[in-house]
Amino acid sequence: MELSSVILQISFLIIFGKMLAFGFVGPEERKCKYLRVDKLLKIRCYDMNLKEVPQYLKTSVEVLDLSFNRIKKLKRSSFQPYTSVKYLLLYENMIQSVEPGTFSHLTSLQEIDLSNNALMTIPLELLQLPSLRNLYIDSNELTFLERDLEALETPIKAPLEYLNVADCGLQDIPDLGILPKLWHINASMNPLMDLSIDRFANLCNLKSIDLTRTQLSQCQCQQVNNHLRSLQVKTKFVPVCVEVLDSSICPLPYNFTIDSETFQTCKTTVKIAEARSMWMLVAGCVGGVLVVILVVWYCIYRRRKRRNKKLRAAALHRKSLVISPKNAINRNEKEFHCINHKNELLYCDTA
Repeated sequence: MELSSVILQISFLIIFGKMLAFGFVGPEERKCKYLRVDKLLKIRCYDMNLKEVPQYLKTSVEVLDLSFNRIKKLKRSSFQPYTSVKYLLLYENMIQSVEPGTFSHLTSLQEIDLSNNALMTIPLELLQLPSLRNLYIDSNELTFLERDLEALETPIKAPLEYLNVADCGLQDIPDLGILPKLWHINASMNPLMDLSIDRFANLCNLKSIDLTRTQLSQCQCQQVNNHLRSLQVKTKFVPVCVEVLDSSICPLPYNFTIDSETFQTCKTTVKIAEARSMWMLVAGCVGGVLVVILVVWYCIYRRRKRRNKKLRAAALHRKSLVISPKNAINRNEKEFHCINHKNELLYCDTA
């Protein structure tokens, strides 16, 4: 009895294995989940063993999560159907290459996470997207970034506010030109042995920076700290300098940063942007007031029009009767008020 039971089990396992191999039986198919997050349509294709970007999703997606998959290459057509995407999550894939034009049509993109992939540079077209504020590209070996940045058109069009390039094997902070809106940069876990203090002249709006677990020299450490203090920037993520070097050995950074033409250009750009925002706010308020005035005027106009229409309708309902004096005297059903005009018929008002 036991032998026959074992034989049956073995036979079942063999048959099931064959069916699995030929595709008759398989694990339950996993599907992307559709959610609403802060009124945004989110599609979550997390950890589905995808090897390319699926093309069957809703084209109105605004948050697209493709993290923890096996995507190796992003093609020009990968995101063509999804032009409304605002947040794109691609971390923990195997992305090695990105075809030119992959991101160029994503004009609504505000944030992209490409961390923990196999990229060797930042796709430069990302830096020209008009809405991109947050860029996460940490934990990629950006070997060719410095070389590729030589072809970068500056000033970039992306209004970057947050940049994460941690653990990318960088010897210096990337030179992306003037970034008047950038308030935080994470460059931790990079060697940064060739860090040049003049790179900070492009970052006139910097509020915080993470330089932990780097290999800054004592002079670089001192210069960075002095510069950030002059800008009243949070320095808790900056390495503590072991010793204070004399200015003859380690010059103060102000001539390279705050007093530089680049820094002043950056500050001017910030002021122009603030002035433009203020004027847009004022114009919006004035426009709002004008709209309210127009709505009130239109309501008054409509009200008067309806009232005049009612008066005209009432006047039309008043029927003028033409009768003789005899009939007017003999009629007792109603009371008439008559006006007798010389050489004219008698008109009576029934109102």
